[in-house]
Amino acid sequence: MAAESGGSARTAESDKLWNETNVDPVELHLGKDSGYTLRAYRMSDTLPREDVVVEPTKSKDDVEDGPDVGDNPEDEDENEVPDEIDFLDELDAAPEEVPVFLTRKGKLLVFRDPESLAEYVAESDDNDLAVIEEYGELQKRITAEAIVCDEADTYEMDLVVANLRGGHDAWEPELLIKAAEVGRDLGFALRNQSIVEALTSGSPLDDIDESLRLIVDGGFRGAFARRRLRKTGSEQAAIAWRAVIAKINRSVEWRGTARAESTEETSGDSAE
Repeated sequence: MAAESGGSARTAESDKLWNETNVDPVELHLGKDSGYTLRAYRMSDTLPREDVVVEPTKSKDDVEDGPDVGDNPEDEDENEVPDEIDFLDELDAAPEEVPVFLTRKGKLLVFRDPESLAEYVAESDDNDLAVIEEYGELQKRITAEAIVCDEADTYEMDLVVANLRGGHDAWEPELLIKAAEVGRDLGFALRNQSIVEALTSGSPLDDIDESLRLIVDGGFRGAFARRRLRKTGSEQAAIAWRAVIAKINRSVEWRGTARAESTEETSGDSAE
């Protein structure tokens, strides 16, 4: 079930808030649950050093034989052992724009309703997004009514695997291109090297993404990309994406009112 929107359309006041803070609300659909978080893009040399360190994860087992993430993401393997890797030399040499999310202690905070997200931001600076200069202003001005996501910032990750399994003719370029976009962003922000590598330049999933973008652009290169894309196995692509989405799911901390009681009963944790 999709999360309820904070409003039918953005007001001039909410547009002003997001434009002046250079932050955007993001809506994520991840299998059994949906909700909202925040994302900003900043130059890497303006962030604390620990915010641009990416840690890889090594899984003891592949998730290829597990259930579809859209159905049971919690059933995927959770035995990940983090190793340290430092990309600071590369980033220091060439500062670049990087994503910063509402993350905390390696978890992405996603709120099931706009009210819970607005309340959390207004009351807490215990998260990685708080390092941006505009966070204090955001705390003063954020409201539930302002949390209305543009279509470009709404990601239906729960539809990706099924769409890929439908065959090349059924593939939806916008859905898959947007999934790759947010996947790369989350891999970096969560410091999850396995997600980063799965979507990095030259990887099979990146090749699919590049071909889809060429198809959308059209022309001769688009026609060539379409022929090349047909050589990609639908099932292999679905398996690879299922693994990425499983890792994202394991890195989400759900908060908010929807299903809160059942979540607290099983986890023993309560939202701050």
